[in-house]
This record gives sequence, C-alpha cells and structure tokens, in this order.
Amino acid sequence: MLNTITQLKIGTRSSKLALKQTKIVIKKLENLPQIRKKFSFKIIKVKTKGDIDKSKILHSGYKGFFTKKIDDLLLKKKIDLAVHSAKDIPSKIGNNISIAAFLKREDPRDILLTNKNYTFDTLPQNLTIGTSSIRRKTQIHNIRPDLKIEYMRGNVETRIRKLKTNKYDAIILALAGLKRLGLSYKNKNVLNISKFIPSGGQGAIAVTVRKKDSVINKLIKNINNNKTETEVKTERKFLEKINADCDSPVGAYAKIINNYVCFSVTVPSKNGMFVYKSRTKFNKSEILGVRVANILKKKLGKNFLKKIKFPKKLTFLLTRSIKQSNELKKNINLKNFNFLNCPMLKIKPIKLTKNQIKEIKVADAIIFSSANAVNISRNYLNSFSNKVFCVGDDTKVACLKNNIKNVSSSDGNINDLINLITKKIKDRSKKLVYISAKQTAVNLPLILKSKKIYVKKIVIYESKKIKTIQKPILDLIRLNKLNFVTFFSKKTAITFNQLILKYKLQRYLMNMECISLSNSIEQIAKKNNFKKYYVSSNPDRKSFLKLINFLHKTI
Repeated sequence: MLNTITQLKIGTRSSKLALKQTKIVIKKLENLPQIRKKFSFKIIKVKTKGDIDKSKILHSGYKGFFTKKIDDLLLKKKIDLAVHSAKDIPSKIGNNISIAAFLKREDPRDILLTNKNYTFDTLPQNLTIGTSSIRRKTQIHNIRPDLKIEYMRGNVETRIRKLKTNKYDAIILALAGLKRLGLSYKNKNVLNISKFIPSGGQGAIAVTVRKKDSVINKLIKNINNNKTETEVKTERKFLEKINADCDSPVGAYAKIINNYVCFSVTVPSKNGMFVYKSRTKFNKSEILGVRVANILKKKLGKNFLKKIKFPKKLTFLLTRSIKQSNELKKNINLKNFNFLNCPMLKIKPIKLTKNQIKEIKVADAIIFSSANAVNISRNYLNSFSNKVFCVGDDTKVACLKNNIKNVSSSDGNINDLINLITKKIKDRSKKLVYISAKQTAVNLPLILKSKKIYVKKIVIYESKKIKTIQKPILDLIRLNKLNFVTFFSKKTAITFNQLILKYKLQRYLMNMECISLSNSIEQIAKKNNFKKYYVSSNPDRKSFLKLINFLHKTI
C-alpha cells in the first residue's frame, strides 16, 4: 500500500534532457499535498537500447527503442513510475502499463540551427543537414530536395557540438528540448509548423505507471494537464490506427483552439507529402484520430505505410588520409551514399637538411609521385618555377593548389610517369630531384638510371601504419553497417588486413564489398573474403569517381 512507501523510484534515461524532464515531474509532485513531507524521490538512470546503440538509423521497426528497458524495470517493480518524452512512447503501449499523466506541453515545433545566418528557405543548395529523424528527412526532401541529409544521433549537447565543429552545416532539433535545457544558438530559425508537422507527442512529458497499481496511478493523475492529454491522445490514437510511431515518417499534431480540436497530419505518398487537416468539437476529440486514420487509409491504401520504400543508405569507408579523403568527397554528391574517413597510415614529415633544401632550389626539374610529398614540401618550393613532373589527379591537384604551375602530369601509374619523364627530358645532364616517401612501391631513380637519367631522391615523409581502429568504425563493422571499403595503395590494404586479424573481424567482411584502385591492390584485398570486388579502370581519381557513379546507378 502507498502508506508503506517512503521512497518513490522514478526511472528515466540518463541524458541531461531526460533528467531535466524528470526533475520537472518531481517538482510537480512535491507540490501535491498528498506527497509533501510524506515521500522522497530517487531517480534511477537507465541506459536504453537507443542510448547504447548510436549506429541505428531510427526508422519504422525500432519501436520502444528508448522505452522498453525502462518498461521492463517498471513491470519488475524495480521502479514505481517512469518519465518519458511522450513522442518516444510506442503508440501501442504494453497491456500492463498506462500513461498516468501528461504535463503541460512545451513548444512542439522543430528548430533549425545553422553555422551561418540562414532560414530554411535561404539555405544554399547542397548544404548538409544533420538529423536522425525519418519524419524530418522526408519533410526536408519534399520541400528542398537539393539539400543533403546526413545521419546524426546523440543527445542535444552532442548534436550542437557537432554543428559547432562543422561536421554539419545545419541541424534540426525539437525546440522543446532546447527550451527545457535553457540552451540557445546564435543562428536559429523556428520552422513553420504547417510545413514541418511534428511527431505525435513532441514537446510533451509523459509519466507511465503499472496499470494495476491503482494508488500510484491515482496519485500521478493529479499532475495531469487535460489540454495536453487531449491533444496527445488524439495524435497517439491516429498513430496507433495506422500502425506508426515516432520512428515512422509521419507528422501528427493536434491543438485545442477555443472549443475545437484542430488536427493536422502529414505522410509520404507517391506524389510527395500528403497533408490532411481536420477538426472536431472538444467533446468528440476521442474519435478524431481514428476518423483521420480511416480517411488516409481510404485515400492511400489500407497498409500505405508498409508500401513506402526508403532508399538504402550505403556507407563507404575511405582508408586514405583525411585530407585526401575530404578532397575526394568534394567531388562526390550522391544521394544515399555516406563516406567515412578511416586512414590506415599516419603521415610523419621528415625535416630536410640545408643541402637537401639547396638541391631542391637548384633542380632543373622535380618529380612527385604522391600528393603528400607535394603538400609537405610546399614551403621549399616558394620560388621554384622549373619543370615539375607528377602522376595522378590527386598529385596534380596538390601541385596546382600550392601554386606550382609548370606541371606535366601523367595519367595512370608510376610506369606512365617514367615514360613521361623519359620523353620530356632530352638533356641527360639535367638535375632532377625526386621528393618522395621513405618507402615507395617502385624504385623510380633506379629505373630512370637505366635510361641514363640521373635522379636525386630526397625523402620528405614516412608513412606509419596505424595500430588501432576507432571504436565507432569497429561498431559499424560489427553491426554490418559498412557496405564498401576502398583501398588506394598496397600499404593501406596490407594495414587493413592486419587490423582485421587483430580485432578478429574476418567474418564481418563477408557482408562488405571492396573497391581497389588497381589490380595489384585488389590481390592484397582478396586475402580477405569480401562479398564482391571492384577495380578502378585506371589508378586515378577520375576513374575512381566514374566507378562510384556506376555503383550509384546500379545499386
């Protein structure tokens, strides 16, 4: 019985927002005469599946992602009640659990945060917006299909931090969360609720209890807000009847205006977003959600949500340096393709001697076979205007970006570079300097020596194999969330193989496909049992991009 209870245990997620919402509930309860000086409260922090597994994209099929573990504790009587964001509670709640109270609703609208002062309508084309909400994704795509939408999970503070560090150009959040945490952002734009209809229950706090615990149930009902209850129950009834939840691409928003409940919904359809609005008198609100659900079923088909097909998100792992990977990604603007950086090599510059610097400055021609060598040696090339030979798109781009203009570039591999030098250098007395890594796949000076062309090799960096793979990447491999791995050199492929053995990940590669820049790299990659193999037609950026575009069209 209640009079034997001295402490009420409240279950909640462990995020700052969840704890803040729980403290709001506690404050409401403490103001009740039935509670005051009779009971204390203990907050039980729970890490739900949604808190632990940040890799999951929230789409239909993850019902109870943020609530099930808390529900289990409630049913086992480990806690006496639970506090949730109303939108996280599945529309079909367990038979032994009931929602005892809804607190007064905070602002239910979405808000856009940007690194520059944009409104949603003025966002530049191809700008990247971060969100994990499938509802927000479909709404954004319907209004602005030119924008890039990228997967984003994490609590409110984490998302804002990712925005501040330019991982995204903009993010969309629930305004209620910002308000409750007392957070703000310089560049913000509250989104029009008629265009961005929120998830059912957004902005409301819900308290759940065991259905049979009539005493606790009765007690909690004292903090219920009737207006919010009517609005949210209308939304939830609609979601229940179409078998949808917060993880569905559905917007549902009810608002009491005067003596009417005004209800707006939005769902994806073949012709874009389908919006439907209706209203009823306050005393008939119970049937409004059901009525609108039936209308949509009649218009769109009985099981219309099941027929919605979402494009498969494919993730590529880029194993070259972050700088090179980012340069590559700038040239790739494909929907449903996600590119992650995981460098297999760490580049360590080597300081040159005075004699080496002098040899570079007086050289008649300089040879580069990697973009890394160009970028590291740029400080030694300020006044260099003589001939520069290089191989590959990346190396050529690096030369041009570092204001090296007198460049002759060969497509293909190192052998094509050798043929180019042999053709261009007629005077064998010319002083040639090869600026390179400590270890190279081909001994270029030795080959050119056989052709009576003498080259001085100057080592400007060495590439060290990484010894660990970051945990987020490991998690994605183990969860079969990586679709492709790309290799741009033999050394990166070798390093990857070694790390796969270290972490015992061989079995996970059977679900992944491999892209190699050349046949020789592919042979190393084939030591792992990938699902499928692709090889670029030529070992250059242009051919690689062509292959990516081909995959985009065929997958």
